[in-house]
Amino acid sequence: MQGNFTYMLLYSANLAFILTSLYGWLLKRFHRPKAYGDDFERLFPAYKAVCALYVIQIMELPYLLHVGDADALFYANTFAVLFYSPQMLAMCEDYFFPAAKRTLKFYLRYLPLVAILPPLLLQVFHVVSLPEGYRKWAFVIITMVIVVLLWWLVHMAQRIGHTIRQVNEASYADSDDFPVRLARYIQWIPTIVFVIVVVNFYANDPIVKACRDILFTLTNVWFILFTLNPWKKAFTPHEEEIMAQMQGDNGFRLNDARCVELRRQLDDLLTQEHIFTESHITVDTFMQRLGINANYLAEVIRRSGYQSFYDMICQHRVRHAISLIYEHPDEKLLVIADQCGFSSPSSMTKAFKQQGKQPPSHYRRH
Repeated sequence: MQGNFTYMLLYSANLAFILTSLYGWLLKRFHRPKAYGDDFERLFPAYKAVCALYVIQIMELPYLLHVGDADALFYANTFAVLFYSPQMLAMCEDYFFPAAKRTLKFYLRYLPLVAILPPLLLQVFHVVSLPEGYRKWAFVIITMVIVVLLWWLVHMAQRIGHTIRQVNEASYADSDDFPVRLARYIQWIPTIVFVIVVVNFYANDPIVKACRDILFTLTNVWFILFTLNPWKKAFTPHEEEIMAQMQGDNGFRLNDARCVELRRQLDDLLTQEHIFTESHITVDTFMQRLGINANYLAEVIRRSGYQSFYDMICQHRVRHAISLIYEHPDEKLLVIADQCGFSSPSSMTKAFKQQGKQPPSHYRRH
């Protein structure tokens, strides 16, 4: 009885994983939610790579047909280790760093998969008989591959994080901008998924494999809902749009007394607390501190003389940087940039240029 229950658990977990993967492929390949309209391919440039990740889960079928077989388990675990990371790297590259064409380095990532997996698959179906101890050598070879793949994944996560900072400071996008929000959600997910499949590979245990299948099934469901929910609102209106709406209403929504009070509070946050020195500052932070919604915040910012939220942040960061350079002329620009909320001296220099100022080094000489 116990054996039947274990078999059903292993079979059901793997079947659910394969079915949700195929369902995700069908949705990704053929469904275009109305919420995204013509922006779907722009918002999801990696959808083809995601489709491939989903549909190739059909390669788990040999394990489903031979649940409990040691060779089938080893094959399935090897497939996950050698396929997931290259494909997740392809997804990240397509979304964040699209290139005109693939390089040789891209295809080399799949070489271990092509070289190692076919003999293991033939072993499962008893077409060939691998020599005794083949798993020991396979573990050694795959371990070396794992080290390289892990380095690639960590490097990719760091590149994504650096790109997020550049977007925040070059274009002053906030956390409501869809690409930035999506990047923060998935930055470390490929690395985490890879660690899970590596643990599963070295455990080489059917129960551990079943737990992995259940976890990945739930992840599939979340990812499908997150990216393809037809009722999901893809964008949050930017404050420029909100201001345009207010202009269409022929007037402001705040009375003068309330606006004066909010402007005073906003000025205190900026000049007394220097809230702009927080890295990656967002509209949400100001809304919470002032206790108002996005519409009112946009109105207060506009009536305070700023063009936008990020124009306000940029102005105060640049002014603060100039004062620090005058006060501490020998301080490194890296330190001053960090104290002002910039991620790097180059982003600070770019902000100076956007504000029509001379480079930071000019103020050090004067």
